[in-house]
Amino acid sequence: MNTEKAKQDAKAAADKAAHSAAADKAKGHANQVVGTVKEKIGKLIGDDELAAKGTVQHAEGKKDQLKGEIKEKIEHAKDTVKAGVEVIKEKIHDVRGKV
Repeated sequence: MNTEKAKQDAKAAADKAAHSAAADKAKGHANQVVGTVKEKIGKLIGDDELAAKGTVQHAEGKKDQLKGEIKEKIEHAKDTVKAGVEVIKEKIHDVRGKV
């Protein structure tokens, strides 16, 4: 039973890391680079299909990188809200203590 819980926790942590902002940004950057290379090679050798595939892969990479940046901003906003809530809780606690 304990082992099963550990497996589930490990899988959840791996899933979270795989879908993190940093993972999206890294995947996006890699796809942009590979897409650009395909695009340039395709143009160089006259392979329009390879060039088009490179353009698509570059665009998908840009999308993934932007997705990662958005996730980062959302996480930052969540952290800011949590900190604000904690400050408000402390203020309420202080006021209640004075009453």
